[in-house]
Amino acid sequence: MTNGEMPIMNHAKLGNGIELAFEIHGDPASPVIFPILGITDNITDWPPGLYQPLVDAGFCVICHELRDSGLSTKIERFGPADLPAAQALLESGELPDAPYTIHDVAKDALLLLDCLSVERACVVGYSYGSAVAQSLALEAPSRVAALVCLQGTNYDPALPPRQARVNQAMINATREYDSLEAQINAIEALRIATNGSAFAMDKSEARRSAEVSVKRMYYPLGTGRMVLSRLATPPFADKTGAIKCPALILHADEDPIFSIEHGEDMARRLGNAELTVLPGAGHNHPASLQPIIAAALKDFAEHTLDCRGKNGIKRE
Repeated sequence: MTNGEMPIMNHAKLGNGIELAFEIHGDPASPVIFPILGITDNITDWPPGLYQPLVDAGFCVICHELRDSGLSTKIERFGPADLPAAQALLESGELPDAPYTIHDVAKDALLLLDCLSVERACVVGYSYGSAVAQSLALEAPSRVAALVCLQGTNYDPALPPRQARVNQAMINATREYDSLEAQINAIEALRIATNGSAFAMDKSEARRSAEVSVKRMYYPLGTGRMVLSRLATPPFADKTGAIKCPALILHADEDPIFSIEHGEDMARRLGNAELTVLPGAGHNHPASLQPIIAAALKDFAEHTLDCRGKNGIKRE
């Protein structure tokens, strides 16, 4: 490599046997911003519109695919998740069996930081990933310099459920299909179902986004197991007050999956949090919304990752 650059890997074999696919954008010596994605997502769902402004501002963005998604390890030995049975068991007061929980996914993220010798990072959790990020901050507070919960939740069971209009689209995204066209249609429909009024994907943008995502990986069995991991995780929202790092709750006021109450609850519980509302936004990331999210992440990271020599990928 030239100019002291370190080679950029694309897979990491973790100590727990899980292998994660990841990408590094920007100078590895720069302060690290570490997105943790949501259910149904792969690396393509954190597009250049979200990471390139951060790279241009002098940050290194490390984006990875969670277990059971993208090109990371699939937990196939467990088989398909029986979500109706799991939900019924949960409603009876029992936790369902699952191959892993949110806390296991958080440990994967920690092991990836270890593998890359990242001492501290600004961790950005989107959707399901926001709960993973909070678990990571609880498990390893010294590694999380700052925390962003983007359109996310702490899964407090007392918070409002998702809106009925997205239910069918989400269910369809956990189904297997015989054709590529049907897979793309399912993800396209999910994109449109999660629109806001001011920031929305039209059919053309939703189609392009779905095509890119499905080309990378469409794996509904993993999506189902990720949903199951959430159902099988004991509630931990009441513990998140122990998270004292600076935190930004970046929440949409028209999110049909996690209503604004989810953002308000995280901001109230976390020890050092501010809430910024995205008016007219839903749960997706249309091109019109990406610059606003990227600017908010940039401003927050610039104020929290001030020890620029200590937050990049450590070199031997």
